[in-house]
Amino acid sequence: MRLLDFPGNGLQAIRNLIRSLRRRGLDFIVLQLEGSFPERTPQRRAPFPLKMLPIFPSEVSLEQMRYAGDLIGGDPRIKGVIFRLGTLRAGPPTLHSLRRTIQKLRADGKKTVAWMTSAGTWDYYLASACDEVILPPSGSLNVLGLRSEALFLKETLAMAGVKADLESIAEYKVAPDMFRRSTMTEPHREMLDSILDSYYGELISAIAGGRGLQQAHVPDLIDSMPLASDDAIRAGLIDAALYEDELAEYLADQGETLENDDRKKVSLVTWENAARWLHHPVRWTTRKRIGVVSLEGMIVPGESRRMPAPLPLPVEAQAGAETVGQALRQAEADPHTVATILYVNSPGGSSIASDLIWREVHRLRERKPVVVLMGDQAASGGYYVSTPASRIIARPTTMTGSIGIWGGKLVLGELYEKLGIGSEEVQRGARADLYSSFKPFSEEEREQVRRELGDFYVRFKRVVAEGRRLTKERVEEIARGRVWTGEQAKEIGLVDELGDFETALTIAKKLAELDPEEHYTVVQILPPDQDLIPRSFPTAEESSLASLLGLLRALTQEHVWAVAPWIVRVRG
Repeated sequence: MRLLDFPGNGLQAIRNLIRSLRRRGLDFIVLQLEGSFPERTPQRRAPFPLKMLPIFPSEVSLEQMRYAGDLIGGDPRIKGVIFRLGTLRAGPPTLHSLRRTIQKLRADGKKTVAWMTSAGTWDYYLASACDEVILPPSGSLNVLGLRSEALFLKETLAMAGVKADLESIAEYKVAPDMFRRSTMTEPHREMLDSILDSYYGELISAIAGGRGLQQAHVPDLIDSMPLASDDAIRAGLIDAALYEDELAEYLADQGETLENDDRKKVSLVTWENAARWLHHPVRWTTRKRIGVVSLEGMIVPGESRRMPAPLPLPVEAQAGAETVGQALRQAEADPHTVATILYVNSPGGSSIASDLIWREVHRLRERKPVVVLMGDQAASGGYYVSTPASRIIARPTTMTGSIGIWGGKLVLGELYEKLGIGSEEVQRGARADLYSSFKPFSEEEREQVRRELGDFYVRFKRVVAEGRRLTKERVEEIARGRVWTGEQAKEIGLVDELGDFETALTIAKKLAELDPEEHYTVVQILPPDQDLIPRSFPTAEESSLASLLGLLRALTQEHVWAVAPWIVRVRG
């Protein structure tokens, strides 16, 4: 408790008193669900006027959804929530967290209703967490199942005179296969089948649990899709076929009434209008606090970058080793930060950049607890940086693992010939042309590349064995570049718990020996304005276009990559 909190909390108490005066008109709150729902509200450093420009888009985050759920769940004036599902760009792990928010509202005694014009597989996965699911009469249910598509560009590149001269360790490290193969290998197919089995099991379990159906019956219902609204009602998958303007009367007919009115009716209010009348908690700043460091996007050397607008590329965000490392040093240096949650949502990237971040996580963990919370993916380099953590938390459908390595080059010599481009070289050093794009590797050069990749693969397995307390033999069994879902990763020991931010926060409190029932200040830790020089490693006694160009420069400068196959996408 701090004296500086008194004015703000006093004002908040007065506001809550005024908000209590409104007794009616808050029966059902309508919440629009659309977008990608980042884990936390992004904090970007920019002058005030620039922050207001549309080049810094702001999406509703999971953090904001949890806060809204807490406000609604604790207000007795609110009878329920209507979730109006729009265009969801969130992956299954994020939708899992949204489901938990809905389930918490149900546990708080609030009626939850999902309304949407139509529903695909993952839309319905989210909607099935509600008490009721409603489509318009013209709507349809398209829970068609899951599929994964792997594209192969070897022949296409050959037509242009380009050859991908890439090597990988081991057989499940299929990231470069898109460019060097024409068909899927058996290990590739085996891995995709395993991932689909895990995802499909999560989907069926969620639908069966949410709708009160037998799990064995759900696959038959999926195979009967698509279903019109009336057929979906008969199948027990939705509860009614109504237009949006009919929802109030429908809910009233279920028994929701207002006093002193002969007609049954309920009020529907948007979140924007309702938020002004909800009670906001009075909280005191604590001296001991829990820090959050975010690592999002492909891991690259240098500073973190983020494209000003979403692009259909896996490079929208780049986690720079320098930026993330400085944030971790800030967490280490701050005496009030007693534990850190490292949020990792990355397919990996540069091996050396991953190793530099790993070192900072390892250093921080020696002084304070570090809890890794995995997002949609924390694979390859994203898993590498997670290994030193005190605990690792994943969602059931998080993509993780991919303990392997790959590298090489694109050979453009034939393309240059087709374009009439000549070349003559002068060099010093026998291997100065090792990564030249004019020619493929010689056998001697290929052996050198494989040796370099092999050395880092051995290091990768060693940090996993040390961080996860596994034998080298066990690591080799579960490594070999294989991607695992969070549920599978827990079974084989790569993660500790399945959960979300609240799970990570609870574990961080426990590890820091804080009161689990007490509210502690949670802060986003950003890099300091001036670089921090790392302290000596703890002893045993011490318990935009520019962004895209920056990434391309990093890609050309790095030759060893710890990147998971972002082509592994499970679709509904």
